[in-house]
Amino acid sequence: MMKLNGKMMMMIAILLLMTYLAMSSNPNKTSQSEFSKRRKEKLLSLFSIVNFPNEECTSSTGDNGTCLTAPECSARSGVVSGTCASGFGGCCLLYSRLCGGTLTYNNTYILNPGYSNSYTSAGTCEWTVPKCRTDICFIRFDFDELTTAAPDSTTTASLGKCTTDYFQGTNAKTGTNMASGKTTPLICGENDGSHIYVDAGSETTSEAVLTAVLTGTNSRKWKIKVAQIPCNARTNPPGGCLQYHTGTSGTVRSFNFLAASGSYLHLADQYYKVCIRREKGYCKIGWYASTDTDSFKLSRPSTNFKSATGYVGCISDAVKIYGGSNYGQVGSCCTPASPACITQYTVDRYCGGTLNCYPGSESKNVIISSRQPFELEVEFSATEQAGTNNRGFCLNYYQILC
Repeated sequence: MMKLNGKMMMMIAILLLMTYLAMSSNPNKTSQSEFSKRRKEKLLSLFSIVNFPNEECTSSTGDNGTCLTAPECSARSGVVSGTCASGFGGCCLLYSRLCGGTLTYNNTYILNPGYSNSYTSAGTCEWTVPKCRTDICFIRFDFDELTTAAPDSTTTASLGKCTTDYFQGTNAKTGTNMASGKTTPLICGENDGSHIYVDAGSETTSEAVLTAVLTGTNSRKWKIKVAQIPCNARTNPPGGCLQYHTGTSGTVRSFNFLAASGSYLHLADQYYKVCIRREKGYCKIGWYASTDTDSFKLSRPSTNFKSATGYVGCISDAVKIYGGSNYGQVGSCCTPASPACITQYTVDRYCGGTLNCYPGSESKNVIISSRQPFELEVEFSATEQAGTNNRGFCLNYYQILC
């Protein structure tokens, strides 16, 4: 069967309309009122074939928009880029280029003033996100581009903290910056490709907020997609997840991991949970360090590349993989103790220079856990040490079939 494209469907619709109008020019014996009624019904039926849902679409530029008619897009001050709905609609892109404001429509992009140039003005920008409908549970902020001043790297009491610039999401339900059951972390530095979820306060009138606090004349740049997530969507995360990843494999990075070489420093005072959606038929998850330089460097001196585990080995900073062990081998782990290491079935807390559930090792391993739901917890203390080159982490994950 031949598949009709959008232009062919439009031509057929026009031909049908012209044919119908020609055939119906003489109502014959039918009363004028009855004829008019039938004509109206048929016209409505004819045009119903070009109705289409206002769903998310991908534009010609690669940005995500909403499928609308050209007049609808214009009414929202949007830009049409590419077609959708078999050519009957246009992919409408919405951009906010102001320092703050109200984001009325779903799938709006926040751009820094003057984008794609950098922004150097100081001040506070606050964007409010009213729900487009009552059953919106979360707001997802995708940092397609996010560059701000780096965290403090010189002041002993503030190492790793966002003391110059930061972005922060505010939970709509409580209005107290809650995510993962703890304070939403301040985000600064280099964070292209990261994202956060903020509670939208479903069935309430409260609103989620994203705030940027900018000090001095540093160069910043941002392009942030704002998406409203319905409560029944498959991309709707469990409660308490600052980040939510889907798919049988993927990558998770700590904030500011993308800082330039020579400036490696993960952010301080970070407490949050990364959640992975368990896909159908999968019962375990494996975590391993990526091939990036220094892809697992937490809470250790710059010359130490050995693994560390437990609360004794990882006092300050750690990632937590509950029920983890090397390649899923029960009893392959150990936690530091005096005079000898104590063998453990599994280990929850990891740090050091190598990801391994046995401390003192420089051998990279895959940490496998059957604990559900699949989660990675991040605990970075409020104080960091100078000169440690602790970049943070970039971990790949893959799900394992039952």
